Amino acid sequence: MPYVKRVLKYVRDDYCRKLLQLTGVTKAQRIIAQEPEISTTVNLVDTYANLDKRHRKTFEDLTRRIDQMTDEVGQEFLARLVKNKAEYTAQGDPYNKAAWALLHEQTLFEQAENERFADEARLTAKWDSFKVLSTVSQLPDLEGLKDYLTQHFGGDDEVLVDLFQRERPGIDGKIETLQQVMVYREGLPSLLKEVSKKKKALRETMIRPAREYAFLWNPKKGELEVVTRKKQEREQLAQLFTSKALGVKEAPQKLERRQLTLDVLKSNPVLPFNRQEGIEQVSVSYLKFKSTRSDAVYTAQSPAYKAHEKDVYQVMKEDETELFLNCDQYSVVEASIAVKFRKREGQNRANSTTITLKDPCTSNLQDLTERERYLSWNKLKEWGLTHD
Repeated sequence: MPYVKRVLKYVRDDYCRKLLQLTGVTKAQRIIAQEPEISTTVNLVDTYANLDKRHRKTFEDLTRRIDQMTDEVGQEFLARLVKNKAEYTAQGDPYNKAAWALLHEQTLFEQAENERFADEARLTAKWDSFKVLSTVSQLPDLEGLKDYLTQHFGGDDEVLVDLFQRERPGIDGKIETLQQVMVYREGLPSLLKEVSKKKKALRETMIRPAREYAFLWNPKKGELEVVTRKKQEREQLAQLFTSKALGVKEAPQKLERRQLTLDVLKSNPVLPFNRQEGIEQVSVSYLKFKSTRSDAVYTAQSPAYKAHEKDVYQVMKEDETELFLNCDQYSVVEASIAVKFRKREGQNRANSTTITLKDPCTSNLQDLTERERYLSWNKLKEWGLTHD
């Protein structure tokens, strides 16, 4: 597993020993305890390789979770939530920061994972938002809701429910206080094929992958967000939540998804960014206008691969077609924004991507990398091109 190798390579040996101890392997603990204080990566790799299947799987899950929180997104969540910020910062690199958080503040590490899961779902087709048609200022009886959801999804043996209060920046920059409810439900059994190293044969293992659900209740706005894969299920769960948790019998109203306000781009606005965000340059590379009277369209585009040298506004000025920018008869129905990222250490050249936006609420954010999605969504809000 590549993430196991990365954790064993970059995380301190004493943290790796503690991670191995979390698997519950007493024999491995005795072996590690007899090692000198300064251990080598080879010893840890050998110890991992000699674990039985069950304990190896536990260790792999721990290292995967650490690895997933080492990017800029994961580090941002962890830095905001950990209590001992001085100790966390003192760890230096992302791998040791994530490992320290998992070992020393496990509950907050799990909360960071859950917040990230819910927030990133807002950029995909797994998320819907609903307006609760009643004035409810808070979420009553969290423990009662926990018991109800546990029984609704299958009982104590199959369901895990986690509830916590969290904060999230709003579109206006103010911090919103939310109640987040996570539900983990045992999935249907399925067979996973794997190669047995001892017998050099293909074998099948029965697994029951967990399904994740998230509810985010904003009492100030009266809005409920629901995260799960099935669209129809989201509507059913929203009604269940409002009736059982909030005591509101009327079905919630589904809100439009991430409405875009592309006409902002008609004014050739400044799209601010800074190097700390990892962005080097931003340019509008494509605009599509549509007449509000005749449905006639006009498109303007920067030369291929030269968006940062000549943006679409310069092209329109040269072509003397700036009237589309100043005419109320035409509105922007599609746009592309070219983003060039700052070259990181070890990279031969900087990464770049294009954010494609289509009125009223379509984008290509789901096709971008995790970090690009997270950063792009926040920048679109800052630039006034969308809202929560």
